[in-house]
Amino acid sequence: MIKIVLGAQWGDEGKGKLTDILCAEASLCARAQGGNNAGHTIVANGQTYDFHILPSGLVNPKCLNLIGTGCVVHIPSFFKELEDLHKKDLDTKGRILLSSRAHVVFDLHLLIDGLQEGELTEAAKKEQLSDEQVVVAKKSTGGAIGTTKKGIGPAYSAKHARSGVRIHQIFNKEDLDKRLRVLARGAQRRYGSAMEGYDVEAEIARFDTYREHLRSFVVNAVPLMATAQKKNTAILVEGANALMLDINHGTYPFVTSSSTGTGGAIDGLALSPFKIKEIIGVVKAYTTRVGG
Repeated sequence: MIKIVLGAQWGDEGKGKLTDILCAEASLCARAQGGNNAGHTIVANGQTYDFHILPSGLVNPKCLNLIGTGCVVHIPSFFKELEDLHKKDLDTKGRILLSSRAHVVFDLHLLIDGLQEGELTEAAKKEQLSDEQVVVAKKSTGGAIGTTKKGIGPAYSAKHARSGVRIHQIFNKEDLDKRLRVLARGAQRRYGSAMEGYDVEAEIARFDTYREHLRSFVVNAVPLMATAQKKNTAILVEGANALMLDINHGTYPFVTSSSTGTGGAIDGLALSPFKIKEIIGVVKAYTTRVGG
């Protein structure tokens, strides 16, 4: 039995609060798409928890949690978020898993994200446009999107260009090092001197320290989800962003980089449509949107 919770506007509708309520009935809570972007805050048992990439089903001590194949994961942020939860005495041991097929967000992607967002604005300044003209130029050309600059877009770009790195490839040091150096050389050719602050060898060294700590979290999510569905496990899918930010059906180009609707949930977690019992679209009485 699968329930899916989705944002039906531009995000910030209160998906986290509803997920917190519904996860009490779930045995497995999963994220299907997206990265460690804006996230949400949950208050449980008098304690406030901030969730970004981790599923908020972690507040339910009986719930297993999965970061699914469709997600992109910044490993330092993953560990930092876990550490913050542990400081608040939330026990996550054995309850958080990470799909081996999810893609890695490197610090390189964070840098590229900022550079891409800044390019059009800088070009407009050189042409001595007014602030109002800069805004018009950005929107008319689809230049600056107003991203969270968490590297999510560049990571998805690398994924679809088939040059990205999956989580399982972290455990093959030679392969990871080679792939990251290739990505760094490509960025250097594209952005030139703007890349001077990035040290690919330093990032490789950081992954050498993450590797063994990460191993216990990684799982082949396809048989995990297949078994859970076969057993009619109570599965709660926690949507990210919202429908108007969907890469295909949102207000393109001012959208996120993944599929935020039901299709994205099915694809990102290998769900059977026939096992879906309920799809809940969350709305609020007024609309707001984050970003540009």
